[in-house]
Amino acid sequence: MYYLFFIVYLAIFCWLVFKTPFLKNAGLNRQVLLMLFLLKVMAGITIGWLSLHYYHGGNDYWDVNREGWEEYRLLGRDPGEYFANIFRSNYAKGYSGLFDSFQSFWSDLKNNLVIKLVSVFDIFSQGNYYINSLFFNYLVFFGHVALYRLFNKIYEGQSIRILIGCFLLPSLLYFSSGIHKDGLVFLLLALLAYAVFQSLQKKQFSLKRIVIIVITISLLFLFRNFLLLALLPSLTAWIIAVRMKWQAWACLTIAFLISGIILFNVNAVFPSADPLKAIVQRQADFLQLPLSSTPLNLDTLHPAFGSFLQNAPQAINHLLLRPYITELPSPILLPMNIELFIYQLLFLLLLVVHKKRTLLNLDPVIPFFLFFTGSVFLLIGYIVPNLGSLIRYRSIYLPFIITPLLCSLDLIRLGGIFKIKK
Repeated sequence: MYYLFFIVYLAIFCWLVFKTPFLKNAGLNRQVLLMLFLLKVMAGITIGWLSLHYYHGGNDYWDVNREGWEEYRLLGRDPGEYFANIFRSNYAKGYSGLFDSFQSFWSDLKNNLVIKLVSVFDIFSQGNYYINSLFFNYLVFFGHVALYRLFNKIYEGQSIRILIGCFLLPSLLYFSSGIHKDGLVFLLLALLAYAVFQSLQKKQFSLKRIVIIVITISLLFLFRNFLLLALLPSLTAWIIAVRMKWQAWACLTIAFLISGIILFNVNAVFPSADPLKAIVQRQADFLQLPLSSTPLNLDTLHPAFGSFLQNAPQAINHLLLRPYITELPSPILLPMNIELFIYQLLFLLLLVVHKKRTLLNLDPVIPFFLFFTGSVFLLIGYIVPNLGSLIRYRSIYLPFIITPLLCSLDLIRLGGIFKIKK
């Protein structure tokens, strides 16, 4: 019976892809749009199947689905409790511990929001993971399309490269398709970037776009509050640069420096606010988790500028270079090794055969993506001691940097070089 329901819902969502204005007006051929959505659906099935059989059900994706079913059953038994329990703290410290990783209302809320969403899906799926994956990936598909529409306005005539960068990056496609926070964070970031980009292009922040911006930032804070440390300075600098017609790279560099000064000195003015200690505690919480099959050696952070500076090379190495092409702690990581190695080769090619359009003349959204992604990568590199988790966290930010990389390669010049050598 579930197979029949899956086919029926799949047909409905395929129809919705053609009928939803935001999707059908993306500038993609109908057949291509449908194929991309079906590929997203296949990725959702794949990550669900592999998670169930490789990890034997003991993983985040199936745990969220199971807890969503429990919440759905609670809705039938006690609707009042269903709507109230998400606002209730079961900890002695109440609603404090905003940046804590464990034993905190705010830490639980990140997962509880996804669980509540799945419980809504369960009204139609009766708890079936793969049907829930259809609903989930229809939503996340909007994020891919939003990024495609944004980049398509910047890099005219490069739709194939944009399509690859926004839809087909293997780790992005895989990890954003599992029922978990990753796909939703990617969706929110893409919608936020698109809403701000459209507002700046049209020189007007309409009420609709302001609502989208406020909602996406609020949800990002609830899902991953540390993300705002990287997002808000870059986002503010991007908006100021465009509205004041200032140089985007200069604005973002200044914003980065000011944010760093505030980050390392705010506790001197407000002793109760110490983001450095929060980051250090987040690393300590990760290090206390059971040892994974893909551990990373991580130097201990201390809440001081010197410690963060000393650990920066290690953090950068983890995010940009690991896993090495020769590094295979687990066979399942082999595709990720190859994928990262290809990105590294593309970056080296970019240094040789980039298009003549200078970095200074890029649309301001590109420096924003680079500064924001770089900041996030640093934060992840500082705190995550697990190669598998690092790859997963990194995956949803890749399209923001890989798409501009692909669109900046001058393949004509590259072909000329090979022709000359030949």
